[in-house]
Amino acid sequence: MIQKLQPYYKKAIRTSLLTQDRLSKKWYHLFSVIELFTEDEYVYKIPNSDWIEGCIRAKQSKLEEYSLYLSIDEIVSFDEALKAFEKPFENFFIDGQKISFVNSSFVKEPSGNYPLVFASNFYTDKGIASILPKRKSGLLVWCQIDNQRKTDNKFISASVTKEMSAMQELTMEWLGFDILQKREHIGNIYLSAPNPYFREVEMSLSTDPMGVFYKILTRKNNFEPLKFRIIDKHGGAIALDKTIEITKQVDLIELPHEPHLFELRIYNQDNDLIAIHEPATFLRSIQFGMSIKQADFQVKVETEKGNKEFMVEKFSKQKPNIIGKTKDFAPEYYFQNADKERQHIELAQRKEFIFYPGAKEEAEKTKLKENAKSIIREIINNANDTCYLCDPYFSSMDIVEFAFQIKNSGVKINILNSKEAVSKEEAKKIATVINEYNSKPFGKIEVRILRGNSILHDRFIVTDKNVWFIGSSFNEFGNRASCIAKIPDSSGKLIIKEIEKWYNSDEFSQNIIDFTKETENG
Repeated sequence: MIQKLQPYYKKAIRTSLLTQDRLSKKWYHLFSVIELFTEDEYVYKIPNSDWIEGCIRAKQSKLEEYSLYLSIDEIVSFDEALKAFEKPFENFFIDGQKISFVNSSFVKEPSGNYPLVFASNFYTDKGIASILPKRKSGLLVWCQIDNQRKTDNKFISASVTKEMSAMQELTMEWLGFDILQKREHIGNIYLSAPNPYFREVEMSLSTDPMGVFYKILTRKNNFEPLKFRIIDKHGGAIALDKTIEITKQVDLIELPHEPHLFELRIYNQDNDLIAIHEPATFLRSIQFGMSIKQADFQVKVETEKGNKEFMVEKFSKQKPNIIGKTKDFAPEYYFQNADKERQHIELAQRKEFIFYPGAKEEAEKTKLKENAKSIIREIINNANDTCYLCDPYFSSMDIVEFAFQIKNSGVKINILNSKEAVSKEEAKKIATVINEYNSKPFGKIEVRILRGNSILHDRFIVTDKNVWFIGSSFNEFGNRASCIAKIPDSSGKLIIKEIEKWYNSDEFSQNIIDFTKETENG
């Protein structure tokens, strides 16, 4: 497909983040986007007006080892732009300078000649589209990914360096995103093409007759017939999937019913997908509210450090205003909402969220507590390599009821409790229990006790890369109103990182057996 598009593009603009070794003067590639240009005049944001042989370098950062540059240069033809993208090791020259790469290979995504197709990215802050030039027409994108992550490994470290700060400053100021927050793009090359057939397609709802109006804002070249595929979803089910030949720039497409979740896919005459409108709903009404300030509520509170004053603004909420017509009943959501009402059952079955309401009767308390213990045992028995049990109050009995219940003898069991919450007598009991267990031919249990004021408040279970939050101590769980919830993977990584730091550092914790020996020796 990429070769079919050649007649539509005349040149390209390449935006690159580069670094130069201050000693060897060798240039290295950090990140780049090659954008193909149609004949339309584009306003292109550049750092300044000092072009030197088709290249701009902005914000030179004279740092310790490397200087950082933002480079914007013009590639004079489609063919040259394609060579720079497809064979960058041989063809990446900027202002006559050969650009080197830390990595020795790329993986192309998609692997063939058809692109990733994105909708307008004007309001996108996630994914590939968020780091590309903003285009209402949508984008056709090809990627060369530094699959070895060598560029990232060389220039990005755990502690922020001056070079990293320079990368951050350049990308935030001129490219509109922070590359340190989107490290998956470091080392990559992107070929981005705004839709060549039109600048934008505007859509609006018609109620009489029922359908949608469209208007195609063309580029300088003549209008070309297209194909619209309309997909309308009602509550997760497809209510309409229809392809229409488009031969006019402006027209009405009649539909059999009012669209709900409306998705548009646009194809050229060769049936190539060239643009999409992501699923969206046409607005029938807008509701907005208004609050009027009543007063400032002031209060003084006596604290250990003396009196402290607080001031809180109080507002009265007015009746909301509605523009347009609202629906008393939304049939499109009727069945989907019924499923949502039952979602808590699925979450509990998957051990992702379980709420225990607590009870007053002893029999009911016992039943809830035993169920909660059973659920925790199921969770920790999913561990294949490592299990962390983190609770400031984790006791010798908790070790018997939970840690001992892990059936896989190859799992390393790490327990983290707190000196602040565990008495010296209980610490001795824990040491006795784990010494007895570790004398057997099973996997080892290690308990480390946090020093000083406990940095740990909430309770956590970690099984390999999965994390759960528990609302009370292990020995009380299910006894009172509480819950257990699985933490999303990306947030779980942050928690695991901190737990491993507390567990592995003598600054934060010590082995409980060493702690008991210290207490015995006075």
